[in-house]
Amino acid sequence: MAVIGRRAVLAVLVSWAAQPGRARADEAGRRFIEAAYASAVFQARISEIAAAKDPRPNIKALAERVRDFRAAQLPELARLAKISGIELHDTLDLELRSIVENIEPLDYLALSRRYAEVETQALEKEIAAYEDAVRSGPQPVRDYASATAEKLRELGKTAKEELAAVGP
Repeated sequence: MAVIGRRAVLAVLVSWAAQPGRARADEAGRRFIEAAYASAVFQARISEIAAAKDPRPNIKALAERVRDFRAAQLPELARLAKISGIELHDTLDLELRSIVENIEPLDYLALSRRYAEVETQALEKEIAAYEDAVRSGPQPVRDYASATAEKLRELGKTAKEELAAVGP
């Protein structure tokens, strides 16, 4: 069962490079920045919930790492957007808001499993988009994506390990 559907902002990350030439690079950069920002806001919100409520030390530690990483990342993305002339919004689309709202009432093992599952899927999609951005985005986006991709891979590896630990 897919936790994050095709219409989610994270899916935009994977398909951001669909136009030719410089116009493609500029548009692709804009779409990447907007989607990367939405992904970071989404993951910050679910991580805040898990960090505050999850009783499992490893899930709590993962959520705290992701929350802290996103808190530092959001201003970086905002600066990149500003130099690129892009206006960002902290509003999540309906699907991502629904996921956040469905995580909020959970506790104990249900929270651990759901958080680890959602975080793992979000990071997998995000990593793919960052790798694409490193290969074909405008130079400021390439630089940012290159500097950030390894941290995302580390978080993704940890999220997968934690999902395996709390899985059925």
